[in-house]
Amino acid sequence: MIEFHIPEADPIEAAVIEWVAAADLYRDGELVREGVNLLGSNEIAAKAWARVLAGRLREPIDRDGLAEFLLTREAAQHVRAYSSAPIIAEGILVMLTSKGLLP
Repeated sequence: MIEFHIPEADPIEAAVIEWVAAADLYRDGELVREGVNLLGSNEIAAKAWARVLAGRLREPIDRDGLAEFLLTREAAQHVRAYSSAPIIAEGILVMLTSKGLLP
């Protein structure tokens, strides 16, 4: 019998995949956009972006550092952040902190 082993999703990846479909975006602690769908129905891109983000978030990072990372080719190939990078970054950090996934 053939058995398939499907690894458990990284908790940060799973949270980002869930969040990206209805993202709350923040600027300086204030909610500025609620329920934004950053990727349409592109689940493959969401998973790839979440994997890239989870890799970067394994090390401590602040909002500005994450916003800068969102503009890199590695992250921007999945989600075009441009001028929205700071509010996307803050939204990610708020969501992950509220779920206890970041210190």
